[in-house]
Amino acid sequence: MAESVKVEIRFDGKRYGYWQNVSLRESVDDLCAGVQLGITLPGAGDALGLSANTVVEVLADGDLVTTVRPGKIRRAVGPSDHAIQIEARSLARELVDCQYSKTLSGLKLAEVVKRICEPFKVPVKIAASTAIVPDFSMQCEVPANALINAARASNLLLYPTPDGGLILTGPTEDAPVATLVYGEHFKQYELVDDYDLRFSEYVVKSFDYAGGSALKGSVKDVGITFFRPMHIVADRHGHGVGSCDRRAALERNRRLARAHSIKLTLSGWRHSAGLWAINKQVRVVIPHEGIDGVFLIGDRHFTQNEKSGSVTHLQVMHRNAFVGEPPNKKTKRSAGARR
Repeated sequence: MAESVKVEIRFDGKRYGYWQNVSLRESVDDLCAGVQLGITLPGAGDALGLSANTVVEVLADGDLVTTVRPGKIRRAVGPSDHAIQIEARSLARELVDCQYSKTLSGLKLAEVVKRICEPFKVPVKIAASTAIVPDFSMQCEVPANALINAARASNLLLYPTPDGGLILTGPTEDAPVATLVYGEHFKQYELVDDYDLRFSEYVVKSFDYAGGSALKGSVKDVGITFFRPMHIVADRHGHGVGSCDRRAALERNRRLARAHSIKLTLSGWRHSAGLWAINKQVRVVIPHEGIDGVFLIGDRHFTQNEKSGSVTHLQVMHRNAFVGEPPNKKTKRSAGARR
């Protein structure tokens, strides 16, 4: 069992640590990180002074992991003790929960993201060059959906940062932060072949309002031999970023890569250079599965409790799952991939 991690929350000059049950989750597919904390203490206790407006920093051994607002606080009081459970999400949660209206024209995607996030006071870091989005419009819509769709149309990721904000960037091309060999660095894994993600044909439809003509693009997944079509209306948030053919190919390639993933269970929360984090690459070696390749961390889930100690759960996929590049047929078998 790995050495226990000191998880601490800080807010309004207060500090609380030694949580007995901890869950910290992040994904490149979500705009906000999720936090669950629990502890049982003697006496009746109180709600720690947290409110709906409190901004809380969550640290692991002194390193900032995320910045959140409480969503739910549960207190169960018994004759001699009380239990507190806190559920919280990072500051971009309002972009996920709220419905909002906004119309913007002729701005780069980076500026669109900043303007959508500004009224919600969500910090934004731009780490990629972005193209102009001719027309961006939301009417009583969830901002997260519009922003994620626009980012994906540009082959970019939009995901949470430790300060509670967001970063707009591309899938990392950096060298792997670690090499993980089965039997040496991890003893448990799961291979996922999710065929439900794949379709026989992808058809993207749009309309050129300037030219007054309908647009259409399509591409096939030759690995699905029965009729299973996916027709997509090109949303207005990413309109103009790419042709219908290109967007159909991106959808096919992303789904093909995402259909094959590996879930790893690791002892502890750190590798040699720091905490495990999303949008980092890692080399995974599972000899008897024929797997030896570099994968991108799409999901990271830290857990800690008295039974299992400190554990990291990673879901890794090929970088193609986030970029939409054509599959590389020369690479070794990945994630139990069965075409």
